[in-house]
Amino acid sequence: MTTNEQDISAELRRLIAMEHISEDSLHSLTQISRGKLQAFLREDSPSYRGLTVDEQPLSPDENGRIAVLVAQLTYGLDLDDDERLRAIMESLTTECNLTVHNIANLTGLDVGDLEICLNAPRSLPAETKYAIALRTSYLISAATQARAR
Repeated sequence: MTTNEQDISAELRRLIAMEHISEDSLHSLTQISRGKLQAFLREDSPSYRGLTVDEQPLSPDENGRIAVLVAQLTYGLDLDDDERLRAIMESLTTECNLTVHNIANLTGLDVGDLEICLNAPRSLPAETKYAIALRTSYLISAATQARAR
């Protein structure tokens, strides 16, 4: 076990203690069983004591997903809103392989505004950013729902 794994578990316990997330919502978001999550969160769990990978409460994939979620909940929300909007667009274009034209056709937004959003979101009017944020967030949600679980 690495120190990083200890930090992930500790950080997740901190987020739960501060009521930023609950164990129920963590289960719903990750689809990791409640028992595995509870074992991971216990300070006396095998992951905390540093036993072998075979004895860890979470699989490497589950541990990786938890690490990404914790990072996003801990540091991602500190991002500037314009950068977050750009990140949504980048997720749609790189992870979902949608083109700006695809996104425009799906959302009814202007291709030019979407291109500006990818390069200089600060230069867009607030109402345009609002429309882009809402509609592209919906596409992210649709893509998430379509992925295998």
